[in-house]
Formats: sequence, C-alpha cells, structure tokens
Amino acid sequence: MPKIQEHRQGQPSPLIFHLGAAAFGYQAAVTSASKKNPAFFELHPELLDQAAGIGDLNPLLLHRAALNRIQATLSGLHKWQTHPYRRDMADPPELWSSGSSRLLDFGICPEAVNPNGRPILIVPSLINRAYILDLKQNCSLLRFLATNGLRPLLLDWGVPTDVERSFDLNSYVTQRLQPAFHIARALSEQQIGVLGYCMGGTLAAGFLSLKNGEVGAFATLGSPWDFSASSGVTAVMRALATKSKAADLIDELGQVFGMVPADYFQQLFALIDPLQVAVKFRKLDEMATDASSIEHFIAIEDWLADGVPMATQSAKNLLIDWNLNNATARGVWRLMNQQINLSGLRMPSLHVCGLRDSISQINASIAMANEIPNSMTLTPDTGHVGMIVGSKARETVWEPVAKHFIRNL
Repeated sequence: MPKIQEHRQGQPSPLIFHLGAAAFGYQAAVTSASKKNPAFFELHPELLDQAAGIGDLNPLLLHRAALNRIQATLSGLHKWQTHPYRRDMADPPELWSSGSSRLLDFGICPEAVNPNGRPILIVPSLINRAYILDLKQNCSLLRFLATNGLRPLLLDWGVPTDVERSFDLNSYVTQRLQPAFHIARALSEQQIGVLGYCMGGTLAAGFLSLKNGEVGAFATLGSPWDFSASSGVTAVMRALATKSKAADLIDELGQVFGMVPADYFQQLFALIDPLQVAVKFRKLDEMATDASSIEHFIAIEDWLADGVPMATQSAKNLLIDWNLNNATARGVWRLMNQQINLSGLRMPSLHVCGLRDSISQINASIAMANEIPNSMTLTPDTGHVGMIVGSKARETVWEPVAKHFIRNL
C-alpha cells in the first residue's frame, strides 16, 4: 500500500511557484484592467462580448477581489494540508515482482466476480503513482472492471531505486512490461486484453506492435502519440530551452539527485496552467461541507502530490525523444531493437481522448487511433485525471472500456 506523507505541509510542490503565479496573475489582471479601453489594450476577438458586459472597473474593488481570491486559495490549501483523510485501500495479491515493480491481481479483490476472468494487463504512467486507477472505495477503475467479470492485472512500476537507476524506456519494456505480459498471457488459453493510461498506453502500443496476435483487445486512456500536436509539456519544454540545453539540464538533475526529481515534472505540469492550483484550492475553500466531495478532492490532491522520480535516461526518452523530437509520430521510435509502426496492429482498439485533457491534448492522443487500422475513438468531456476519477468517469469512460473488452475477448 502506498505510504502517504504524515502531513502535507509544503505541498503542492513547488508551492512557492504556485503562490507566486497566483500573486503575479492577479496583479497582472488588476494592472491590465485600467487599460480595458480598446484604444490602449487590444482584446482578443473572442473576448469582446464578455468585455462589453464588464462595465467600469473600480481599482479598489479589483484589488479587494484579488486579495480575497488569494486568501481563499490559502484557506483552501490549509484545509487540504490539515485534513485527516489518509488512503487506506489494501492492495490485492502480487503475482510477480522485480525491482520496485509488481504485478497486482485485482481478479482476487473483494469486488471481483470471476477470479478466472479474462486477464486485462493494465499499464499506467511512469510519472505518477499507479494507484490513481484504484484511488478509493467506490472510485476504482480496476475494481469496476473486476465487477464486470474481467481480471485486471496492474503493472505497478513502483518508486524507482538503484535497481532502475540506469533504466531507459526500452529497459522498462524489456525488463518490466514484457515479463508482466508473459505472466498475464499464461493465465489464459485465450487472448488477453491490454489497457494503457497516459504514457503507459504509448509504451503498451509500441510493445504490442511487436506482439501482434497475442492480444484480443487494446485500449488507451489519454495516451499521447503525436507530440507536435501537444500544447502541454511539449510546448513548455520548447519554451524553456533548446533540445541540447534541455538534455543537458536533465543530465545535470540526474547527476545531482541520482534521478530526475518528481518536483521537476510537477513544475512542468504547473507551467501548462500556472493559475490552476490557485483556482482549484479556492474552489475547495468555497466547497460546501459535503464530506464525500471534500474527501474525494483530498484523495486526488494527495495522489498528485505523491509523485515519483524518473530514471535519467527514461526522462530523456520521454522529454527529448518523445516530446521534442516527436519520435513516435515521426516513425523513428525504436523499441527492442525494432522501429515502431502501429499500422500493423490488428486487434480491436479503443482510444479515450478527453476533450479537456491538458496533459495529453486530444490532437496528440487521437493521433494514435489514426495510426491503428481497427480502432475506435471515444471523446468524453473530461480532463486527463477526470477520465479516471471524475464525477462522470464511470458512465463516460469506465463502462465503455469494460464493454470494449467484454465484447472483443
């Protein structure tokens, strides 16, 4: 069971960035308001109708509103940091482990209806912890699949240690994903399913392109493929440095810390929407005293704050080869000494691409579906995390994914 820190002081990381971004953003809004007159400040055409209804802007009232928002953000942060909630979900049995990685059998969890159901190998992201897929009671995609007669097998990458320090993405595939796949495959005389989330879906797609015929159905959730279409981390990386400087920075982080720290990735995500943390914790402060809603918010934030470092070479593969060089969509990504081409995949595949996904934008993820012949695309009105744990995740994502595997296996 993942260990949540005893308290959340200093979180979310990097806290100084989040508070600074809020202060700067609100200050910029107050300063710019005095220039609302189009003669001094040209508004974007899409904002003209909204601006027309604003009316006169009183500088004193604007300052007060900005201060109130910052105070509400701080109050929301305090509520989160001091909340008593701690995740207490028990892990199911392990089928296999190597280094920091484990294969967990959710076919034997209390909610499962068929421990011998068709195996579904679940491949999560390497950046964040795998338990977002099993967040809390009544909010677990894995347990939901198990209630539908399937046998979800979660490849939990774990927190990398010295064993994985030198791993690149190819190492994770050959030494972790491939053995887990063979174990899952040995559990059934029939074809199994594979489900990938975020970059786990990208890794799984590349791996399966070399294992065609052994999988009966494939699905991805928010998995990027064409990084040239991304305005998320890819755009942030391009804005921060050239490819060579970015590679040097990652190497230096690895030399200093042993691996690329989780805080580095947290800052990259924060730069996608610098005011996001301020806004969501203000919403927490304003949230009605509904214990279940607040606890759900806390559970998600605990997971977001519980990041893991990444082996230096894996980080370079992800941030340089994928994000900046777009090796995947350009057809130059090599895995297990072979060039990856998804056009040879023949199993039915379903690709969930969230309309509000800011991590793997829809154009970046829908590109994978365009590469695979026998594919379907689902575009729910969700974000990257919302498609897994959002209020509408069950009906818009979980149920279609379960039906996809039940129908095709």
